[in-house]
Amino acid sequence: DHDDDDHDDDDHGGDDGSRSSEMTMTDQEYIAIAEELGETCYQFYKRSPSGVAPEIVQFRTGQDDFVIDAGAAHSLLRPEAVEAFYHLYRATGDNRWRSYAWEVFKALRKWARVEEGGYANLKDVRWTMEPRKNQDDRMESFFLSETMKYIYLMFAKEDPLPVDKYVLNTEAHPFPISSH
Repeated sequence: DHDDDDHDDDDHGGDDGSRSSEMTMTDQEYIAIAEELGETCYQFYKRSPSGVAPEIVQFRTGQDDFVIDAGAAHSLLRPEAVEAFYHLYRATGDNRWRSYAWEVFKALRKWARVEEGGYANLKDVRWTMEPRKNQDDRMESFFLSETMKYIYLMFAKEDPLPVDKYVLNTEAHPFPISSH
């Protein structure tokens, strides 16, 4: 009898449970994957008629590798893409990531900025007529605390939060890295 809990240690590397050396990745390989993911995030913005990414896309095979999900074409102006651009810029020094962040900022300023002050979620990123008619009457708290913070950090003359001295939590709050 072969019990489902039985396993051969050789399937997973050494006796200590570690993976074999064939499974390790270099920093360059991690960066390459991160850049591919960052490029995909950028394409969500670039291929949207307004230049603002939708909440959900559906991936497909073929020429149109993704499409905007008709039921989720709105935007809450989330930070994850510009956060990725920020970390990729800091990791690589490649100005492409700053250019992408600037394009996102320009689209947000054009479509989501409210004349009286602040920004508004968008009802449909495919809408390219009068911006005000497409603005939802709300702005998520993370928009200023994260989305705009990462855009600001991308263009600050001196990095006020060097990545070797601070770590940013999931809400983009900086915490100093302790040496102890």
